[in-house]
Amino acid sequence: MDTKYSGQRQAKNASDITYVTGWCYQNQLNGLRTGAPHVLPDPNSLPPGVDPAAVREQELTRGGFVPSPGRHATAYLYRARQGPRWTRDGIRTIANDDVAPHWLNGRTEGARPQASMPRKYPRLSASKGDAVSNLRTLFHNQDTAIGVTVCTDPMPYFLRNADGDDLFFVHDGEGVIETEFGPLGLERGYYVWIPRGTLYRIVPDSPQLYMFHIENYGERFQKPDTGITGDAALYYHRNIQVPTACYDLSDGAYTVLVKQAGAFTAYEFDHHPCDVIGWDGDLAPFRFNAEDFKPITSWRAHIPPSAYCTFLGDGFEVCTFAPRPVETGERSLPVPFDHINHDRDEVIFFHEGLFFSKDKSEAGAMTFHARGFSHGPHENALQRALDRRDAEGGYMLDGYAVMVETNLPLTVSPWAESVEETDYPNSWRR
Repeated sequence: MDTKYSGQRQAKNASDITYVTGWCYQNQLNGLRTGAPHVLPDPNSLPPGVDPAAVREQELTRGGFVPSPGRHATAYLYRARQGPRWTRDGIRTIANDDVAPHWLNGRTEGARPQASMPRKYPRLSASKGDAVSNLRTLFHNQDTAIGVTVCTDPMPYFLRNADGDDLFFVHDGEGVIETEFGPLGLERGYYVWIPRGTLYRIVPDSPQLYMFHIENYGERFQKPDTGITGDAALYYHRNIQVPTACYDLSDGAYTVLVKQAGAFTAYEFDHHPCDVIGWDGDLAPFRFNAEDFKPITSWRAHIPPSAYCTFLGDGFEVCTFAPRPVETGERSLPVPFDHINHDRDEVIFFHEGLFFSKDKSEAGAMTFHARGFSHGPHENALQRALDRRDAEGGYMLDGYAVMVETNLPLTVSPWAESVEETDYPNSWRR
């Protein structure tokens, strides 16, 4: 596939980027003067080099055109060029094997009957390539696909994922996601959310960039309702970092791939596709540092994973296990209780530190526990926690992990089956 990229970087590296904060309505007009959406900016407010006759507004919406609570969101992008302006006869389909042979779409793959035994998968081995070509889906259903990617090279094209939102969690390395809204830094321990249909390109700035990936097919993706605990519980809206507009007016040959129903279509452009000179609205990509997550805790009893819920999608939840004080109440357990998920499948990605319920947990590894199968702390982990509490009293649990719980059963991909650590179910055996 010939997808050469020839253009300027939006930012040299993650440390060069500035942000605004808040998961709320944003005004990133960059000096543009306009009274309301659907009213083009005052020509005298345009940046140098922009033709007033070419400026257009592009509206990106979620939840359709009918407002509904928690679902409808809109961004208004002001572009320096009339669109769509792809090159004549420059649209073609691209074979999946040439783009992302292991990125599976849960809505088109279908489910396969599988045993519900506990499963474990090691850290993905390093291999040369870009973030999309190296993406590996391990689990999928009608609501989400879950996987990992490790990349060494910049994406040679821009991508619009029309299938779903992309949520990346940076496990190792550093880089930049260039988006039409502006750049977002990829730094260790950060979640980065790219709304469905948003144009982006991933550029690593380290020898390897390793990320956990979740794809959301539904319309809803939001912060959970924290109810009586208040809007600052778990994290505050100022912990969300939103990009500032950073445009490129270069001419040249650029490729944009659109992913739809798991298939790829290429569009050729004669100008840089990140030509947004300003934007407004309540829909935008963002990043969030897991270190800013504040779990709800109790000294008397272990709090269930709902207290770690970070994001909600349609049919699944994303939870952040972060450092917290251990339970010290009389006869309390300092680790999770033995449990059976009757209506949830559970995937855990181990980021750093020793996970409190595991005998051992390797950074970058994953576990999968299906509904209906009892699982809980390893005996060694429970004894280790009890002994430490007896010796030290109350102490802080360390380590970070990301958990995804799904309403519908997850199908394990053929690639995941090929790398599974098959002895994992025996780790509970006495």
